[in-house]
Amino acid sequence: MAHQAHNIPWTVLASTLKLKTANSCQHHAQNFHVRKEPDRGKKLTYFANAFVKNALDHARCERDKYPKTYDPPADDDVVISDEVAKTIEPTVYRWRLYHDAPDEFDTVQEPKKHGICQHMKPDETCQCPLPFKERKMSAFLNPHTYNSCYEFYRHNRDGFFNLEVVKSLLLYGEMDTILRVCTAEYIDLENWWEQSQCACMQPDLGWDKICRLAIDSYILLNLIQCFSETWDNAGTPSDAYTSIKAYQYVVRHCTKSGWTSDIATYPHRQFFGIEKGQFKSYPTPHDIGRWGHLLEGKYQDMTYYPYGLMPYQAFLEFEKPMGYQPHATDVTHVQWILCQRGLPPELADAILDEADYTPKRRLRVADQPLHPENRADLESYLKYCWQLIVRCTMMGQALGMDMELLLGNMIRLSIGDLFICKCAKIHHWTFDDKDRDLLVFK
Repeated sequence: MAHQAHNIPWTVLASTLKLKTANSCQHHAQNFHVRKEPDRGKKLTYFANAFVKNALDHARCERDKYPKTYDPPADDDVVISDEVAKTIEPTVYRWRLYHDAPDEFDTVQEPKKHGICQHMKPDETCQCPLPFKERKMSAFLNPHTYNSCYEFYRHNRDGFFNLEVVKSLLLYGEMDTILRVCTAEYIDLENWWEQSQCACMQPDLGWDKICRLAIDSYILLNLIQCFSETWDNAGTPSDAYTSIKAYQYVVRHCTKSGWTSDIATYPHRQFFGIEKGQFKSYPTPHDIGRWGHLLEGKYQDMTYYPYGLMPYQAFLEFEKPMGYQPHATDVTHVQWILCQRGLPPELADAILDEADYTPKRRLRVADQPLHPENRADLESYLKYCWQLIVRCTMMGQALGMDMELLLGNMIRLSIGDLFICKCAKIHHWTFDDKDRDLLVFK
């Protein structure tokens, strides 16, 4: 059963689509195709408005769990508590390693096992993942500054560092901290919602990505469950849906590497079992003999990505071979084997750490989110995606942003990216002039 089925009309969205094994307008890929019906626009409008309303309602309910008002913190106030710092530090360390170039962030050391950063003097050398100074309100007051090409880190390094901290807080649901910093007079997080390194690059580093990737995956996984074609004769989900173009698009789009910031991909990589670098922003096929015809021009860019034109395993290895992604139970089993051979637990753990044999996927049955044995993990993941949407909505509202408009825009883009084709342009919409609450697809 789809998540939030009582509030979000998934069957209405499904009624506008047909699942076809081949679509001539999509390079003959297996995918959903928009039905040519006169009331299609009304149905999409109804779905989008219901989705937005539900997100706003949930954000309102979640906001009621926190103080109605906060006193704006002073610049020198420590707004990230020791407890919150310990919670987010592993994730901060993860993205610090991602930004290890000399012109990005400073060198970082592994988190300390028995404490957090204690470098409280401004002139102290600090290589802690989350420096003490970054926990102060002053760190949240770095505005986004316009910059020329290749000068992003020169002008926006400090602000971008803090933005990554804010994203980490969103992932862990530390909304009390976020709501408090949003009361500051000179906070500029609204301008970090959708940003790029420069004007000629795609916006790939804002905190909007946390919300957008969650929406893409949330819509697709809920929608698939509405189609009987994805179930076998016994009423059990089959794995046929993994070859659908929209499904493969979501898996790659929500997990690919190469963005300026990849924090938004972390929960989706874990769920789908995709390691860093498996998919890239500028892809080339691993099997040139089969897919070389897709490359053209001086820079050998791909004319299109062949989603829905290959089985799921071939899709996973389209850009590079994929190694085995261990589940937590695999790691525990290997630990047991090593200890049974006489190794002390400490040495067994050290061997696994050195081999990087750590849990890389969340699903017990790999690559099949709808498998009955994965049901609990699927429900947990969908709930988490919804929480990310609600958290971003809460934060935006705290900053005075028009989240109704922004969420509506994201849903419009998501539906367009998932189901757009040459003969069905469904991604244009506007607000009705007479009724601002009505989102109209055209």
